[in-house]
Amino acid sequence: MNIQMMEGLLGASSNIKLSGTPMSVYRQASAEGDTEKMKRALGYTGECTEKAVKYQEKLDKGMKAEAKAEKEKAKLEQETAIEKRREERKRAEEGAESGRPQGTDLVQISETAKAALKNNKPTETEEPIDSEPVTYTPAGEIAAAPLETESTVSFTA
Repeated sequence: MNIQMMEGLLGASSNIKLSGTPMSVYRQASAEGDTEKMKRALGYTGECTEKAVKYQEKLDKGMKAEAKAEKEKAKLEQETAIEKRREERKRAEEGAESGRPQGTDLVQISETAKAALKNNKPTETEEPIDSEPVTYTPAGEIAAAPLETESTVSFTA
């Protein structure tokens, strides 16, 4: 909230409250039938409401200035965020260019581990076991393999 807004709110509020006094004098004079007193009271009331309108205009200007400042602030924050993302992307591209894939860890193997690997011979792979296909039931149990029968085909013309 800026100074114009505060001044506008306080000025308009106080002038509207102040207009209540001459209005009560106007009502009293109206009851008495004193037209001169009624005119003066309405004059004072009009002055107070005119001042309240001027303060309302000041409040509107302050609100517009505040909205403009907020838009500028949001725009600067957005530009800062965009620039930050550009820098991060640039750093990521530089990291990818150095030969190391992005998002991977670097592992170092000690000399002791290298020596241990040289002494161990790799295990020989065994031949895959040939087995018959297995069928499972909906309950998860192994079902008996269906008997293979010779298929017969007949053609008729």
